[in-house]
Formats: sequence, C-alpha cells, structure tokens
Amino acid sequence: MSKLLKQLLLAVMVGSVVAACSSTKEPVASAAMASEPVVSEPVVSAPMANHNAVYFAFNKYMVNDSYSGVVGANASYLSMNPMAKVQVQGNTDDIGSVEYNLALGQKRAQAVKMALVAAGAHRHQVEAVSYGKLKAKFSNDTDVNRSLNRRADIVYKANSPKGYSDDNNMPMVDSSFYSGTVEQGVQ
Repeated sequence: MSKLLKQLLLAVMVGSVVAACSSTKEPVASAAMASEPVVSEPVVSAPMANHNAVYFAFNKYMVNDSYSGVVGANASYLSMNPMAKVQVQGNTDDIGSVEYNLALGQKRAQAVKMALVAAGAHRHQVEAVSYGKLKAKFSNDTDVNRSLNRRADIVYKANSPKGYSDDNNMPMVDSSFYSGTVEQGVQ
C-alpha cells in the first residue's frame, strides 16, 4: 500500500474517531436571543500574507483545501528539521458553552495536526491543544471579529524557521517561509 494511501486512510480513521467520540452538542441561541431580531454584518474574507494559521467556518473543523499552502510549508519545514516542534492551538468564537468550544477547538487543532502529518510532518513534532473561546485574540463584538477567532494557530515551540515571529501572540511568517496568502475570517 502506498504511503499516501496509508496517510489518507489514517486521516479518515482519526477523523471518524474524533467525530464519533464527541459528546458535545451544537451551540443554540437562547430563548431571549430568539425573540430579538438578529442584525449581523457580512463576514468579509480577507487574505493575509503572513499569518501562520488555518481559519474555519462557524461550527466547522475540517481543513479547507485553500490552506494546503500554509499546511504544506509548515509540514515541509518540520519534516526537514526533526528538532522543530509546533503547537497547534484551536480557537473558537464566543457562541456556545465553554465546554462545547473547548471540544470544537480541540477538533480544529487535531484536524490541522493530522493535515500536517499527512503532508509529511512527524507526529511527535506536533501537539494539538484547545483554547476554545477562553483566549480570544479579537473581541467577539462583531461577526467579522468572531470569524477571526475561529482558527487554529500553528505556533513554533522549538527551532522555528527563519522569518517566523509570534508578535502580539499571533504566529507570523515572512515570504521567505511561505509566500501565499491565508484567507482569514471564513464564513
């Protein structure tokens, strides 16, 4: 069996186990919220050239193909640098309970970890953790800001690549590491 096929099967099996083991429920609006009219601004997806992260739509945790560039760049660096280590930090917006969002953040972090491993990183180099809604980097006062909080940051903990920084707790890379863009604020 080819290596790619084995990795694909492993990713599908892990995704199935994570989904099957989840005992949390989807967030629901409260009765008080349901009686009020909801006015929301549109979420605008903005390309960002150097944020080392994967963004997710509301209540989703599957890694979109549009992030293959940032995942591939990190996986390639990790596979060539066995002493490098990353922590994938899963985050959510503020909708739903703390428990639900911690579980969703973990699913997001695990999905990015599996994508990194499938693209060539070694499993021992990647740790997946969840902050849920507990460490929001943007205020959750607008739909745009909520969409910016729905992400998994790829944070280097050891032997980071040239061009990597963690300014303002936002993992960033320069064009020498990855020259593509990352769509942030996914709907």
